[in-house]
Order: sequence, then structure tokens, then C-alpha cells
Amino acid sequence: MLRRSFLQLGVLGAVVSGVSLELVRKTQAKARSAWERFISQPTFQRPRNSETVVLEVTTAPITVLGQSVVRGCIRQLNGQRGYTTSQNKGINLELINQLPVPTTVHWHGLILPNAMDGVPFVTQPPIPPGQRQRIHYPLVQNGTFWMHSHYGLQTQSYVAEPFVILNEEQEHWADRTITVMLRDFSFTPASEILNNVVAGERGGGTAMAKSLADFAWHQPRRLLTQQWDPATQRFGRKQEKGVLMMAPDVVYDALLANERSLDAPEIIDVEPGETVAMRWIAGSAFVSFFLDLGDLEGELLRTDANPVEPICGSVFQLSVAQRVTLRIKVPEEPGVFPLLALGERSNLRCGVVLRSKRKLSVPDLAPQTDQWTGSLDFTQDKQLRARQPLAARAANNTIPIALTGPAPNYTWGLNDRFYPYRDPYWVEEGQRVEMVFSNPTPMGHPMHLHGHEFQILEINGQPLAGPMRDTVYVPKGGTCRIAFDANNPGIWAFHCHISYHHARGMFNVVAYRSADLSWWNPTGFSHEHLPF
Repeated sequence: MLRRSFLQLGVLGAVVSGVSLELVRKTQAKARSAWERFISQPTFQRPRNSETVVLEVTTAPITVLGQSVVRGCIRQLNGQRGYTTSQNKGINLELINQLPVPTTVHWHGLILPNAMDGVPFVTQPPIPPGQRQRIHYPLVQNGTFWMHSHYGLQTQSYVAEPFVILNEEQEHWADRTITVMLRDFSFTPASEILNNVVAGERGGGTAMAKSLADFAWHQPRRLLTQQWDPATQRFGRKQEKGVLMMAPDVVYDALLANERSLDAPEIIDVEPGETVAMRWIAGSAFVSFFLDLGDLEGELLRTDANPVEPICGSVFQLSVAQRVTLRIKVPEEPGVFPLLALGERSNLRCGVVLRSKRKLSVPDLAPQTDQWTGSLDFTQDKQLRARQPLAARAANNTIPIALTGPAPNYTWGLNDRFYPYRDPYWVEEGQRVEMVFSNPTPMGHPMHLHGHEFQILEINGQPLAGPMRDTVYVPKGGTCRIAFDANNPGIWAFHCHISYHHARGMFNVVAYRSADLSWWNPTGFSHEHLPF
């Protein structure tokens, strides 16, 4: 939800031409007043205790392609990124905003109290620089989640980290568990990328986009995608001729796995013959992924945080904001095993390396290759079956969602409406709600509903008992139907999870008739941008 102008509310650097200092002061005072009213509510006044984990929203250096850069992060006071807890402990946190601009933190995929959801100008005012927010609630879920800023383009600026909730099953599903956070990276600041795209510059004006200025996007070439083999009942690679047609809206300079580019990947030493559960999180702002396990095979255990009937393969799809857990058995013969994430419609890749003998050297791995990939599709979700599906029940509220765009000036929307506007998708507590997606736009969209989990019940007109998810990828030309039970009252963000799309209008809210809408202000806000 980034608006066309960025009004400096946290740090008064330069006054935008034509805006008086007095107006800036009044805007700042109004923002401070809203924050003070919000944070004075009793639920946020609970004192810290010995179990409280403090999370700083701040910045940290990382190295990309040999260059040191600064990006955002969410870390504990000991420097550890992200947060792990157990379902029986619940959430007991305190956020501190150490950025020079406001922020919020959203707990992606979590079923939680509405006031804790972390969406600026929907569930709360943004957290001003230097301020704290107490976060605490019981947990009804477990698995792999993530947390990220919902303010402006801060997810692209890496204000996002893993969020893992353990239970007994996860303690025993493998000999060890590894979390991999995938990101897309550009040396160009996020706000500059958006400005360039809005101005009609394909690729966003990044260094990589400029290097590909003469690339033959319309030339047929072999594209790697995923296929399902009904004979072996597994997912694998498919390479067939296709056409990329045109450059993606944003062409990135690199992809990162756990903040590392593939020229210096994380090497994880494992033991021959052991099992490894890999939690993959697509914490990217624009790029979706094909996960390529190379010579190894993975058993898919969960989609987002939800168990599915196990299904095997060597190539898996992972759209922006989704998570998958794959269980891999390390061969008995010692070796080096790259596990790669290939960017959608890209020749960029990142990943981690499993090594089962420390003396073995790791071969050089190129962050960019001659192998291009195609687009994600419904191949994977068509085969997945929920282990804990919704109870069979007829829907009593059906909401059609036609994905819309791009309109002029890179505007995206839902049902030909472009946020901000005040016309929510209304639901009532106790309803079985269905959303029916159609996507006539020229690209796929990862659609995310806050505060709920849903089940995929139909793909391209074909009924199925599909996976439970919180984010569904709707490919170009595709349709699907999802269902959820309206059992968590509040006002809940619903949007495309490509940052540059919900920033340009592909956003709305699902509102319960009983919800407190007092913090929802669709039009009265601006977002400051970070300088990276």
C-alpha cells in the first residue's frame, strides 16, 4: 500500500516542494496522536517478562556478488535473525523500531487477534521510529511462517525474516531441519524501481535490466518448468521450447538464499544417510521460484504451514510468500549436493549446498546461467491433497475476484477497482466463504488472505480436495475456487503479495460485520521509503 508520494513522517529531512512546514508538522502530530491512542490500549500495555523475546526492526550489512550493501532485517538482541517458538508457548514478543522511518510487522499466515496483525492504516497506525509494540497471543497453528513489514516497500528492502512454530511432529520428522529464506535483490532502491516501472520502463531500470536491453525476449528457447509424471507419481523437470515474450516488470540483479548469492552459498554439513527437512520460504517481493533438488529427491510434507499427503519429486514450485517443507534423504555415498532455487521467467538462481564429507570441495556455482525458466502454473496444486481438510459444508457467501491490470501507470486491482477505496468484502462470523478467482491479466498473482487458512476446492473448473494454504498462486489465464470458515472476526487484508502490485492497488480487506473498523483509513496515509 504505497501511495504515489512519500511524506516524511518519522524524520524531517527535506520538505517536499509546495508543502509547507506547518502542514508537515500537523501531519506528524496527527500520526503521533494516532499511535499514542493505539498503543495505550490495555492489550499493548502488558509488561515484558523473563520469557519475552525482543525483536529489533533495523538494518544490517550483507554481501551480494562480492559487494557489501545495507538492507533491513528483523533480529533478536543477540543478532539472530527471525524467531522460533513452540505452539504450546505461544507468542511473547516486543518489537522495537530502530529504522529511521515508520514500520509495522505482519505475521504471515498466522491466525491471531486482529489488533496484532500489523497492517498500517488497516489494523493499526505505523510504529514510529524509536517506538515499541508488545505482541502476544496464543497459537493454534504450527509450522513454517514468516514475518515482514507491511509498510511501503519494506519487504523488498528485507524487513522480513523466518518465523517458525514447533510442535512434536516437527521434532521427529527428520534428523535435522534447515530453514532457507529466498529473496530477490537489486542494487537499485525499491522506490526507484517502482517509479521506473510506473513510468513505463520494463525491468525497473535495474543494472541487470539495462544489461539485457538487447536480449531477444521473443526468441523461442528451451524453458525449464515442472511436470507431473503419473506413472512414477512424482514431480520432475520439464524442458520444452517456449517464448518469454517480454522482460518481467522487474529484472533483478541477483537472488539470495539466507542473505547469500550463489557465488558464496551457505554450505551445510550433514551426515551420510541422514534425513533433512528443508523449510523453504519465498520472502521475495516479486520473484517466484522453481526448487531444483538436482540428483536428490524430496518428499513434500507441508504447503505453507499445512500438512499434505506426502508426495515426491525433484522439482517443486514456490510462489512469492508461500512456504514448502521438503524431506530429503542424504545419500550414503559422501557427496556435495546443491539445492537450488531458480527464479521464475529468469536465468538467475540461488540456493544452499548440503555436504556430507567436510573434506569435499564445493564446485563454483554460477548465480546466472544460460538456462531460463518458464512460468509457475497449477501443476503442483492439482496433485496436492490436504491431510486436514475443511469439513464438508455448503458455502453461504461467495465472492468473485477478477484480478485486474495492468491499467495505465502500472495500476493493478481487484474486480476493476483500484485501492484505496472503502468497499470491503463483507463476511459474517460462522459463514463458509468461497472466493472464486479469475486471472485475465498477463501474469500470475500470489493472492494472500490475512488471519485465515483456506482450502483450494477447484482449479480451472475441476473440483478437488486440494491443499490448505494462506497464499494461492493464480497463473495467467487460470481460475480457482477457495473456501474458508469465517471464524476469526476482524478486518483482514487481502491482496496480491507482489509488493509492486499491492502498492499499486491490488489490495482490499475482508471485513466482518462485527469488526472494529476504527483504525481503517484507506486514503489518509503516505509511506516513507528506505534509501535501499
